[in-house]
Amino acid sequence: MKKYINIFLLTVFMGYLSGCDDLEYFPIDQLSDQQVSESPELLSNITIGTYSRLREMRYVRNRQAAQEFPGDDAVWVKNSGDNRMLTYSYQHIVNSSVSTQFWQEAYYGIFSANKVIEAIDDNADEENLQLKGENIFLRAFMHFDLVRMFGRPYSQNPETNLGVMIRDNTDVSALPPRSTVKETYAFIENDLLKAADLMSISKPSIFASKEVAWGMLARLYLYMEQNEKAIEYADKVINSGKYSLLETSQFGSYFTLLPENNPETIFAIKLLETENMGKGSIGSLYHGQGGWGEMFASKTYRDLIYQNPNDERVKFIDPDYIYDEEGNKIPDPTEDVGFLLQKRDGLSQYFINKYTMEGGVQMLSSPIVMRLAEMYLIKAEAYAKTSGKETEAIEMVNIIRERAGLSGEQLFDTNDLKGYETVLDVVLDERRLELAWEGHRAMDVFRNNRPLDRSSVQPFGWSGPLLVQPTSNSIVHLIPETEMALNPNLIQNPTE
Repeated sequence: MKKYINIFLLTVFMGYLSGCDDLEYFPIDQLSDQQVSESPELLSNITIGTYSRLREMRYVRNRQAAQEFPGDDAVWVKNSGDNRMLTYSYQHIVNSSVSTQFWQEAYYGIFSANKVIEAIDDNADEENLQLKGENIFLRAFMHFDLVRMFGRPYSQNPETNLGVMIRDNTDVSALPPRSTVKETYAFIENDLLKAADLMSISKPSIFASKEVAWGMLARLYLYMEQNEKAIEYADKVINSGKYSLLETSQFGSYFTLLPENNPETIFAIKLLETENMGKGSIGSLYHGQGGWGEMFASKTYRDLIYQNPNDERVKFIDPDYIYDEEGNKIPDPTEDVGFLLQKRDGLSQYFINKYTMEGGVQMLSSPIVMRLAEMYLIKAEAYAKTSGKETEAIEMVNIIRERAGLSGEQLFDTNDLKGYETVLDVVLDERRLELAWEGHRAMDVFRNNRPLDRSSVQPFGWSGPLLVQPTSNSIVHLIPETEMALNPNLIQNPTE
């Protein structure tokens, strides 16, 4: 009897459901779009979640690999099965974990940002407009990272070269093709301009603000070779009064400071101590104390920085000294630092410490996306490319060199370029000195249509190129094969 009663109740329940199929059902933990859009607290929570996308290792660690590993400032001491080695050696594949994970995390973040952007009207109150502006900035930021990874530099046929998919809404059924590099940059530009216009609340450097959007515009315009605008927006940041160059006496400890407490940091991807990944962190390859310690400062970078041993930026290199029984360094005149160093596979261990010891914690680092020094160097490069502005370019360079503790004959003069052929050559080397391992070097070389000499970073059993031409197909990643299968409108980057 009990069996028949249960069948009857089930039949009645199913009939009830079939008779109410005009209702909209949500899982008990899911909120409707209307509930979200009407709650500033929920919109703020979603925004925090979008920031969290940036610090996911699938995003932030692969971002570092894609932007920094193709450069010439570090040498990887061994061959590795880690797909980041393929980025380092310019041997891209369609199923690389670097490109696949980064692509997915970026577009997840963009979707999240679009949720908030769509929910807030342009006539909302100041607090909500700030939230909308932050999300528009984050959307622009992630598109910018994507086009740097998968699109060629803007200086190379931007009207025809392909950039990335532009995602400006939450329509998951849409399958947009790749926009051109020019269209992608125009979208990023418009987003950054609108973000700056909407944001009016001062925020610490781990969040977006008007000044952060201005700084990213300065970088964007430099890449687009719109030099007057690059100078204009760099000046907006400099003249805002919100930031100041760290004092020379503190500069060597720059990356140990919490980014929100550092007066020079414009924007950083904040990682908490509880999110420290130890040997899985960004800094693990760069330093042996708490990490794998497999990437060292390259010989060509050391040749440049050790021209002036009193340059404070030498402190971002941490030589792994050998000590005698009494605890003294052992002299070795063949080394740049004059003392014997530990070696690995024949290479002296010049560790890099820009990604460790934040707050005194090994391997903890909140990667610096922008800092005030870059704004001066953006102006320097833009001036160097503007006829009759060479003196202004050198002035900007000397501001950075003086902060690094250099003076007198160590500074430049338009009448004394100290062996450099052009002011632009001076600027690009200063960018290399100042911004090493922060994700700029390869892009700086290729967007200026120069080849990258990799001969000093290739002695360990892989067949990467000795000289990478700016026209090489290998300077961009391949679109992940999984994404090509999901979206038939995507076109792959050329490989031949």
